Amino acid sequence: MKYKFSAIVLLVLLATTNFAPAFAAVQDPAPPPPPAKDYFPNTWDEYSFPAAQFRIRFPKKPEETVATLRNLEIHSIQYKGLINYRVSFVDYKVPIDNPEKVKELLQGIKTAALNSIREKGMQVITEREVVVDGYSGIFVHVEVQAKDVIRMQWVAAGSRLYTISAESRKGSPNELEGENDFEKVAIGFISSFHVIP
Repeated sequence: MKYKFSAIVLLVLLATTNFAPAFAAVQDPAPPPPPAKDYFPNTWDEYSFPAAQFRIRFPKKPEETVATLRNLEIHSIQYKGLINYRVSFVDYKVPIDNPEKVKELLQGIKTAALNSIREKGMQVITEREVVVDGYSGIFVHVEVQAKDVIRMQWVAAGSRLYTISAESRKGSPNELEGENDFEKVAIGFISSFHVIP
C-alpha cells in the first residue's frame, strides 16, 4: 500500500494596524489586532470522535471527508488555517496485537511515505518512536525542497492506523515566534491527539 502526502499550504495574511494620521499626533495609534487563534494550541477547542476512538484539538471546527482506496475507507478530518492540520485513519478490521508486527507496520508505512517524496528533494530533520496512550507510533519531521515543512505522526491502535499531520511553508512571514517553522503550533496539534476507548 502506498502512502503519499503533499505539503498543502494555506498562509494566513495578518491584518496590519492602522495608525492615526500624522496631524492627529495627540492620539495613540490603535492597538494591534489580537494574533490568530492558531498560534495558541492550548486555547483550541477539543473535538471528540467516539466512533473513530480519538480526540484532538483544532483551532476551528474541522471538515470530515471519506475516500475509498482498495476497499478501505480513509477518513480525514482537516482544517486549513495558519497551517494545514489533518487527522486521517484507516480501520483494517483486524487488530494487530503483536508489538513486533506493529513496529514492522509502522516502519513500513514510514518508509513508503518518505520514499514517495524522496525524489522531490526531501530531507529528514527528526525521526523518533513515540507512545500515545499506550499505543506505538512514529514521528517524523521532514522538509521538501527546503520549501515545505511536514510533521507527521503515525499511531497504530488496535485495528486502526492514525496519521496526524501538520504542514506549513518554510520560512513563512506569518511566524509569530522565531524561525522554527511553526514548531510550537504543529507539535501542539499533534500532541493533542489521544486514543479513547
